[in-house]
Amino acid sequence: MVESPVDWLQLVFNHLPLGIIVIDRRGHVRLFNNRLSMLTGYQEERILGKPFSDLINNPDSDYNKLLQTLATGKEYQNLKPESVILLNAPFSDFRANTYAIKDKGGATVGAMALLEPAGRQQELENAVIKAEKLAILGQLATEMIHELRNPLTAISGFVQLLQQKIGRNSELEYLDIISNELKHLNRLISDFLLQAKPGYCSRTQCSINKLLTDVAALVECEASLRNLKINLETPEDPPPIKADSGQLRQVFLNIIRNAFDALPDEGQLFLQCSGDKQLGIVRVVIRDTGKGMDGQIMANMFKPFFTTKESGTGLGMFISKKIIDNHGGSIDIQSEPARGTTVTVTLPVA
Repeated sequence: MVESPVDWLQLVFNHLPLGIIVIDRRGHVRLFNNRLSMLTGYQEERILGKPFSDLINNPDSDYNKLLQTLATGKEYQNLKPESVILLNAPFSDFRANTYAIKDKGGATVGAMALLEPAGRQQELENAVIKAEKLAILGQLATEMIHELRNPLTAISGFVQLLQQKIGRNSELEYLDIISNELKHLNRLISDFLLQAKPGYCSRTQCSINKLLTDVAALVECEASLRNLKINLETPEDPPPIKADSGQLRQVFLNIIRNAFDALPDEGQLFLQCSGDKQLGIVRVVIRDTGKGMDGQIMANMFKPFFTTKESGTGLGMFISKKIIDNHGGSIDIQSEPARGTTVTVTLPVA
């Protein structure tokens, strides 16, 4: 039975997926784990305390990188294993890294080598290269989108002038179509630029009550035109939150407008807020009595460019989740076809 911390450390050491060898300042082997025993064929009990130079074909410290690390403190990465220790033939596709072990005063008192499969190192390098490429592509895409907005603004202006000057209905109908498509493109550009920005937000202490009241006022006219009823329930004294109120307003507007799209005329929307000081959170629940969603739609709700609307950009909920994540909160959706949808946003208190 494992009892002491030393026993636990020994157990973990021998179950690591990396081969590990540690030598002291005299060059004697002090640690040699099971993984390295398998890779080399050496048995731990036979080599502990023995000179490391006895285990290698070329004991010249100018050649062996582990001995160089011991002598100079210089560390090496991504080495062929034979420059440290000879492995059995089936394990030749490994890479070795060496590290100096230093005391509190900074003096080198030992050295360590880690051996791992070369594929893992290559995977890490490929991931770094991929991330760099994506960052460059993201920057180029953002610059291109900014450039696209300039001609779109000019075209929109000329369309508005033509709408004022042309009086025949048939031509106006075509211009209306052009105008609507330009608005759609501008929405797409705005959404893209927002999600392309870093996760910076300007946070100040604010009231969730006021935020929800303001949002309800913004959509009141639209709800009235369709005979939709908005039920707002807020606690008297919810704990304040520290947030970017503009970003949260956008989140709640996205959710509410999605609900409006799902509601029949004379449908109902419920906005509820509650605070839990003990848990240190506030919850905003937005529930509608609309047509609901099936599992396939829900599984794709937060994916970029996924939309069920003809004129949607598919970025609204993707951006909303990104904003909530940046605030340290969470967003959850529950829905069933013909039974409506409930969206719960949880945020930490200030």
